[in-house]
Amino acid sequence: MQEINLLVEQKNGSIETNFEEIKAALAAGLEEYKGMVFTAESQPEAKKTVASLRKLKKAMNDRRIEIKKAFMVPYTNFEAQVKELDKLIDEPIDFISGQIEEFERKRVEEKKVLIGDTYTSIMAEHETAAAYLPLDRIYDSRWENATTTQKSITEAITAHVEHVEKDLATIRAMESEFEDKGLAKYKATLELSDAIGIMNQYQKQKEEILRRQAEEEQRRAEEEARKAAEVELKADEAVQEEPVAVKEEEVVEPMPCAETIRYEVVADPFQIVQLESAMREYGIEYRRM
Repeated sequence: MQEINLLVEQKNGSIETNFEEIKAALAAGLEEYKGMVFTAESQPEAKKTVASLRKLKKAMNDRRIEIKKAFMVPYTNFEAQVKELDKLIDEPIDFISGQIEEFERKRVEEKKVLIGDTYTSIMAEHETAAAYLPLDRIYDSRWENATTTQKSITEAITAHVEHVEKDLATIRAMESEFEDKGLAKYKATLELSDAIGIMNQYQKQKEEILRRQAEEEQRRAEEEARKAAEVELKADEAVQEEPVAVKEEEVVEPMPCAETIRYEVVADPFQIVQLESAMREYGIEYRRM
């Protein structure tokens, strides 16, 4: 389309008025009202005077509005003409812009397919890391930009994979019996410190349980040794003090029949400690299978 220039001839408008004449007349005419004092009896005259002055003021402002409206007519007409021209230009703009947007939409869709294919290709060689790195977890919308190359996308995904594989190797190198807990935590947060923290937490719980069990077993052994010593002492004292007597028929009290019952208990480590402590308190024998 050939170049089009909007030609506008603007003439600076001017408004001629007898401002100085009116100003001088007002100054002289209003002089009589300065210091004018009215009484209760002359109140009607005061109201009449105020009404007259307001009428004069309104007349001048009405004239101002009239002149402004007439003065703005050329600009208002020009503004309407320009807006009409804008609408004519907007039609091809909207039509072409719609095509550009469709081109961009298709380009982005194609780029998303490329990103997905690149991810799949890389993860095919890193199946372990793939379980921790679904595409939506590492997806970067900047990859969709036209200026972002497939090479940079490949490098970004590979960097994520290498980072995860390094962290997984660190977790497994700890050879913790709670490795599964650590891996589950890492899968949730992808933070190595979180994984190590949860494994250490479980290890400390286990050590605390073992410490309590050792203390309980030592206490029980000491208690059994004390009771055995007391029994032995009482037996010795009885032999020394008891006179020879006719042996009476020994009455054997019937012993309650002990039963062996197997339970499968599902509980956390601290609940297990409490359960075993309760069984020992009631004299129930048990053993871990």
